[in-house]
Amino acid sequence: MTANGARVVQAAEVETIERPALWLLADSSHTGGLLGANRLHLQAGEPGTKPHYHERSAEAFYVLDGALRMLVGAELVTVDRGGYVVVPAGMRHAFAAAPGTSADVLITLVPGVERFGYFRLLPEILRGNLPEEEVARVHERYDVHFVDSPEWDTDRNSQH
Repeated sequence: MTANGARVVQAAEVETIERPALWLLADSSHTGGLLGANRLHLQAGEPGTKPHYHERSAEAFYVLDGALRMLVGAELVTVDRGGYVVVPAGMRHAFAAAPGTSADVLITLVPGVERFGYFRLLPEILRGNLPEEEVARVHERYDVHFVDSPEWDTDRNSQH
């Protein structure tokens, strides 16, 4: 944090998560609740997340490189390099690297919700190392609400 309250994070200072490859840039506590931001890199064919929504925040995705396959509401879209998507609070969404390409994405959450704790737990969740009831508590605490989406399931299954 600078003397004037701005958040400046140099590349060498960014906390990273190994899998998925995630750079934690700013959490709600770093921005006075204004926003949260992270950068995500998915290898070709790597899933991002299953369909979910956030009650308290909108989420925006800017594709820095590659292409991102997304569910936005009931619509399936592929967002190429330079594309931008804003998902309103309460709208279900999911994402993965588009078939045959990686995806490098800047993600912002507005207003900010403390989410770094969730990302730090994510590798353990994905490995199945946390009890199911603990995972449910974590998702509720960090405003991540998973939902069914036959459209997403069909789309993902057709990619394999």
